[in-house]
Amino acid sequence: MDSTSKTISYLRRLTFDGMLTGQEVWTLGRFFNDNPEYTKGWPGEILAPMLESAFDDGQLTEEEMTLLAETISSIESEWRGKNPCAQAEEDADQPIVVYPALIPVLDQRYEIQSPRDEQTFVVTLCDHACTCPDWQRRKPLSAQHPGKCCKHVAHAFTRTGKVFEPWFQALLDDCFERARGTDPEANWLLLEIPESKPALLAGGGSPWCNILAPGEDGYEAFSFNTKKRRWSYGQTPKRAGVVERAIQNNFAISAA
Repeated sequence: MDSTSKTISYLRRLTFDGMLTGQEVWTLGRFFNDNPEYTKGWPGEILAPMLESAFDDGQLTEEEMTLLAETISSIESEWRGKNPCAQAEEDADQPIVVYPALIPVLDQRYEIQSPRDEQTFVVTLCDHACTCPDWQRRKPLSAQHPGKCCKHVAHAFTRTGKVFEPWFQALLDDCFERARGTDPEANWLLLEIPESKPALLAGGGSPWCNILAPGEDGYEAFSFNTKKRRWSYGQTPKRAGVVERAIQNNFAISAA
């Protein structure tokens, strides 16, 4: 994968929920700092100077955030134009098998320190509870719901040293990649993929459905708009036809 494809893949991971946050902009800056060679070609040569200018005073203004979001959106449009989405695989005979994604229950307790404000929060993995303010909105969720993973719960799982199912490890990796917890508003399902590991689907109130699907180098992030019936950046997972049918069956939102 060349530098352009890797940058597009990273942008897709940051924005696959249809949003761009200040924290995600900071992580994008770190991505370019760690990979300076990516700033010498498109689209890094466009984004890197914008990020450098935005970071000069140590804060992001609303105007800078808006300009970055618009630029990333235009990059998405240009990428789709250069790389038209291939015809999604239609596998009419393949049954759609989905089931709830349930996170592991472990009888362990950890104290997790927040690097930003040096506060310490207590996480218990038997009920996936955390004492941080963000977890309070997750409290009503059912047992083992992936939405209970605030970023501290995700961190606690990595402290266990256990080897988890690949889909759950991909979910934890995504939490760290985006420096935040899972979406507590989403419904989370596992989709059986023929001759492969399951894909993780997260959708609900938004037209966008987020997908972590197995690829050649582990799980990859994708996003599908159920109203416009299109994939973000024109990027599709393997067996895209099966994935899209599962999304439409379980998360489709009326265009009316």
